[in-house]
Amino acid sequence: MTRRSMAWVIIVLLAIASLGVAAFDDGVPRTEAERTQALAQRFACPECDGQSVADSNASVAANIRELIRSEVAAGATDDEIRDRLLRAYGTDVLLNPPATGVSLLIWVLPAVVVVGAVGALVSIALRRRTHTLSTDDDRRLVDAALRTREWTER
Repeated sequence: MTRRSMAWVIIVLLAIASLGVAAFDDGVPRTEAERTQALAQRFACPECDGQSVADSNASVAANIRELIRSEVAAGATDDEIRDRLLRAYGTDVLLNPPATGVSLLIWVLPAVVVVGAVGALVSIALRRRTHTLSTDDDRRLVDAALRTREWTER
């Protein structure tokens, strides 16, 4: 395996590992308040532009936070709470688009761009390292020109 292909394999493996780590929850049990706050961060305020329910001061955001708090206290799962909010407010309540269909591009495209950019930089670095900027013929021409210059300056 060449250095270039080895570099690409390493880059792809690092990208896959990074995406895998980002996709899974840390598994640490949370308190109801922490879980409520985390859920409120995931949903968009229907009246605010791009602001989460947790950060908004709008009355509808306060109502959604209270709904989330009561659902968490009642033992509802995150998916059940999400589904209830989707039924009530539609997909616009999702702060982050679902990773399905065309929306999947929003999640995958940045990773592909980063991996491609890193790969291109590694490829350029390896290519520069393996190619010399001058050949033996170039060096002989420069030496001859320098000798000629020294001779004419005397």
